[in-house]
Amino acid sequence: MKEPIVIVGGFASSWRDYKSGAEALSRVSGRRVFITNIHRWTWTLASITSYTLALELTHRAVQHAMRETGADKVMLVGHSAGGVISRAYLADHLDGLETRRGFKRLLKAYAGHQHVTRLITLGSPLRGVPDQVKVHRGLQHILWVDQTYPGAYYPHVQYLNVTGRAFLGNKDGTTGEKIAHRYYSFLSGNGEQWGDGVVPCALSHIDGVGTLEIEGMGHSPNGWWYFYDEAAIRLWWHYFEVGDPPSNISV
Repeated sequence: MKEPIVIVGGFASSWRDYKSGAEALSRVSGRRVFITNIHRWTWTLASITSYTLALELTHRAVQHAMRETGADKVMLVGHSAGGVISRAYLADHLDGLETRRGFKRLLKAYAGHQHVTRLITLGSPLRGVPDQVKVHRGLQHILWVDQTYPGAYYPHVQYLNVTGRAFLGNKDGTTGEKIAHRYYSFLSGNGEQWGDGVVPCALSHIDGVGTLEIEGMGHSPNGWWYFYDEAAIRLWWHYFEVGDPPSNISV
């Protein structure tokens, strides 16, 4: 039986943003595709308290996908911050996270690696930058996952990272370049680098994990992005499906 796929959406997104992409991915992969029931208000709550609810909703989606298909494993596809959630979902423990305003940053470890065969992250900020975390405390989850579960941490889970090379950040450039500069600066402290318009390529490269860099691929649905259509999906799904992606490739 083919494992079903569970999509974990990105920051400020709703599951509806991935509906057409999920249908296209199902056609390309020949697998059933499920979407984690994350809403925009879920991310609002996450920014105020913690990622606890997003993790719980991911767990529920994985359990639902296995019940519906009879499979005992799933594949995870995490977009943007959904990739961070996905890596945290694999975790066995949550030691080391600070508390804030009386809330624990994460309340439960799900040991999701027991139920996941492969994890693909699309435009995800996988590397944390300590200096930026000091300024923007909301970024501490990225740093925590990167330090506690670095690289391809679970050897029985196959990892693949996909990033887009669409915009060179420039505070005096086009509208897209200015927006990219702002996002890159927020995440890494350096706005003048290449990325998908939101996440710089450098933050998607982690040790021991193959990275697919797609020329012109943008971050969000307002242009050519990771779930744009079947042709766009095939560019990255091929390497996910064959199970043996090269260490560092560009398309």
